Amino acid sequence: MTDGNREQFEAGIEEHRDHLGSIIHDLWEKRDPEVWSKDSYFYIRLGGLADKVGQAMFAHDVLEEGMHFFPGDLRLIQLFSLSSIKCGFLLKARDLLAGLMKKGHEDEETLGILGRVYKEMWLRAETSSTDHPDFVRSKNLYLKAFLKNRGYYSGINAASLSLLAGENANAQKLARNVLKTCTELVKSTASGDHWVYATVGEACTLLGKRDNALSYYKRAKQLVGTNFADIASMRRQLSLLTRVTPIAGEILDNLRIPPVVAFTGHMIDHPERSSPRFPERLADEVTRRVSEALDELGGRIGYSSAASGSDVIFLEQIQKRGGETNVILPFEREDFYRTSVDFAGADWHSRVDRVLEKSTRIEQATRGKYQGDDVLFSYTNQIIMGKTILRSRFLETEPALLAVWDGNPSKAAGGSAEFIETWQKRGYPLKLIDLRTFSDIAPKKPRRRRLLRKSTPPPAMVSRETVAMLFSDIVGYSRLTEEQIPSFIEGFLGTVAARLEKLPAVPLYKNLWGDALYFVFAEYEAAAEYALELRDIMRGTDWQKLGLPAGLSMRIGLHAGPVYRSKEPFLNRDNFFGFNVNQAARIEPITRPGNVYASEQYAALLMGTGADHLDCRYVGVIVLPKDFGSYPIYHVKRKHEIE
Repeated sequence: MTDGNREQFEAGIEEHRDHLGSIIHDLWEKRDPEVWSKDSYFYIRLGGLADKVGQAMFAHDVLEEGMHFFPGDLRLIQLFSLSSIKCGFLLKARDLLAGLMKKGHEDEETLGILGRVYKEMWLRAETSSTDHPDFVRSKNLYLKAFLKNRGYYSGINAASLSLLAGENANAQKLARNVLKTCTELVKSTASGDHWVYATVGEACTLLGKRDNALSYYKRAKQLVGTNFADIASMRRQLSLLTRVTPIAGEILDNLRIPPVVAFTGHMIDHPERSSPRFPERLADEVTRRVSEALDELGGRIGYSSAASGSDVIFLEQIQKRGGETNVILPFEREDFYRTSVDFAGADWHSRVDRVLEKSTRIEQATRGKYQGDDVLFSYTNQIIMGKTILRSRFLETEPALLAVWDGNPSKAAGGSAEFIETWQKRGYPLKLIDLRTFSDIAPKKPRRRRLLRKSTPPPAMVSRETVAMLFSDIVGYSRLTEEQIPSFIEGFLGTVAARLEKLPAVPLYKNLWGDALYFVFAEYEAAAEYALELRDIMRGTDWQKLGLPAGLSMRIGLHAGPVYRSKEPFLNRDNFFGFNVNQAARIEPITRPGNVYASEQYAALLMGTGADHLDCRYVGVIVLPKDFGSYPIYHVKRKHEIE
């Protein structure tokens, strides 16, 4: 890699510095693998930028590829470990950092990040005792890092954990040392690093200096911008300190993270619409009210579709604020424009083009065309809802729904009424812009049949519905001897069948091919419970007692999406068909044995059900086998479990 290539890379970043959230994805998509594989700089730089703007999951993907080419690069390992912690992979980060320590690396980054791993493990333990081994390891690692390197990051963590452990004198001594280092740093360099100001704020909190602490935290919040992941980190530390000082609780309110905002709303009225709902003349007023609502919410991260009308207005307003827009299209883009964009005219077509071009991420909920099937719009609503909740959990804030609605309780699949009703059942906040309050909408006439979304419907004998699918297979099955097959049938399959029959949910469909199990469920949570029960059976059974090898394990994959349900002509029973069935089958082979992996669609839909006892942690973008493309994959587990 030549300096010129680095310079071009930096020039591209500088040119789009006001839109880092989207340009980093462009840089990643346009990278030259031959060039990048020769210089870890690019992975370190892009991974660091992704983390800086709060996209830890994207940072994880970038850094993971870098680790493939440069497995011994110290800085790359440190950054990758940090991204792994933020994505929930504590054991992976622990092992990488412990490996560095064994090689003699005892710099502040290595020791401090490992200290953070153990702190996170302690926080997830079922006890808050400061006698817990993980708490003690964390405190000692932070203290060791500070004594060896005198860095403020390790020092402030050692101070806070010391205070939590009741070592008040040591905590205050450490806090004063950190305060001196950081205040001198601020004075000498006019530092723009929000972590320096946050550290001063934390040191003042430990020393009981309320006003000073509040002032420094406010400055840290100004500097952090829209990197809400870092604000969440500050809040977690302060939440810990509320156990020992009331000052921390007072400051928490000033570090409130705005909600992640889902959006649903009506399209601009079709020219053939018989009664006005959202006529073109109201677009400016809707824009004003959406702007006011976003100011009130403080929303800077949005999830929405992109139909002509209120969707576009919402996306424009988020982008105007320098925020992050995530767009979910229900099906192929060309068909989406035909059904939901072009009817409104060239100006709206151009506006849709612009918001899509500026969006951080654009996804297609399902492959294929519309075919007159409104279940695809319902599915898209569920994905928008679930991804909003998933992201808000990651940032430790709350989700909110902003809606532009005419108040008509229509039961039409995929409409705003359906979205709002489902959202309210979950108990999350709703900000409603009610079109009925607009004075210049004429009284409604009886509604005619909808004129939009025209297409050729699928054959009447084949219906489409959204389901959850579970695929699993046995790791090590091919090594069974012929004599062990009866033990597999009676021991393994018999044990699994008996355990699964005790679960309350009943699959819509189940099948077996050799060592592969396949289940289809109407409920997303039921699929997760089945998957975790299967995992626990594999982990907890002594297979040698059943005449089987001790190393048997299982890969389990979950996916959800619209599929065709039809009676099989040969077996004369219901079965499920379509692209999403095939995609579900491709997730299982890439799952780490002994675990449950899921598509992002499934993870989003599961979170939308309110399954608070379950957790979905980001694994990364993984290439699925048989040319099925690359997809974000999540690790499904119970919330208290450490993986």
